[in-house]
Amino acid sequence: MQRFVAPPPQDSLFGAAPEPDRRGEEADRPELRFWLAQLLFWGVVGLTHGFVLIPYLRPEVIVSEAWLVVIVRVVTGFLVSTGLSTVYRYLAQQTWPQRRLLARGVLVLFLAAFLEYLLFQGGLLLLVASHGPLSSRSYFPGMPLTVFHRIDILTVWSLLFIAFFQAERTKSAELRAAEAESILRTSELHRLEAQLQPHFLFNALTAILACRHNPDAVARVTSGLSEHLRYCLGRQGLLEPLGREIDALEQYLHVQRARFGPNLDCTIACTREAREVPIPPMLVSPLLDNALKHGPVSSPQPLRITVDCRVVAGMLQVSVTNTGDWIEPGSRGRIGTGLANLRRRLKLYHLEQAILTCETTSAGVQVRVTLPLSTLAAGGAPEQRI
Repeated sequence: MQRFVAPPPQDSLFGAAPEPDRRGEEADRPELRFWLAQLLFWGVVGLTHGFVLIPYLRPEVIVSEAWLVVIVRVVTGFLVSTGLSTVYRYLAQQTWPQRRLLARGVLVLFLAAFLEYLLFQGGLLLLVASHGPLSSRSYFPGMPLTVFHRIDILTVWSLLFIAFFQAERTKSAELRAAEAESILRTSELHRLEAQLQPHFLFNALTAILACRHNPDAVARVTSGLSEHLRYCLGRQGLLEPLGREIDALEQYLHVQRARFGPNLDCTIACTREAREVPIPPMLVSPLLDNALKHGPVSSPQPLRITVDCRVVAGMLQVSVTNTGDWIEPGSRGRIGTGLANLRRRLKLYHLEQAILTCETTSAGVQVRVTLPLSTLAAGGAPEQRI
């Protein structure tokens, strides 16, 4: 008995494949998170000045005027830090040496603190012009509203901004890598599925040639061919109910029966529960094609094929059994493309627990695919898992 286990999917550069459907919208809004963080930081600064320092002012200080000064402080700090974030982003794009970059950053920080102090003084002048003379105590003479105090606050803000910027850049890189991997996986899936179509078309054309002198048989083959092509070209999603492929295979068998005639005895059995299970498209077709292609080489006539699909202990079991002997890939001209194709597609669909087995039984050769229902219900498609 030969046992092939579909290997687990290869993780992306940044770990297990993320889910862009859930994180894509959030990752597209870094600016919104920045502005919210800005409001939160300067809101905390304003509340700290207001509720921590104002109560310690002298009784003659007018509290309402003190709060106006706090508001001016918060507004000027908000404006300067917004401009500072633009400068930091520019510096991050440069390829300067680390020391030079750090020196420029410190210089910008000092200049921003001095600029914020000048804006604060200008704001106070506008406040006096619009509000009238303020109590001298409203200028918080006991508070360190100097340039050095602003350097302290802007240093804390800068550290938080650098941490935020690095987190956003890492998240963006992870998202781009995941999207690129998703595109590659989807492209390879389409390529692998496209490889299966020539096999079917070749068999269908062979069947038409075999019954070209029988108009009724040609009509049945043409009808079966059109219905199967409708299934192949009319995919409704990355995962589809097994019953849809089973119905298409019934049409496909019209083509094959016309080709083999009495030398083919094929039956398909699929339970109602199994028909509702979502599976990757063209899961059973390569197994049936494999039996039709290699079975006649070693099987006595007629070639008997049994397709059985059922749910057992939370597992979907799809087996195709045909009379004859197992032919090793590479012998008798066999390449083994169909099963290798299927194993690769199971890997790309992240069905890491899928098991593909090939064994010889008393009835002949049996190829079985076993898939956990829990994995299928979660949806293993690349776009959903990467």
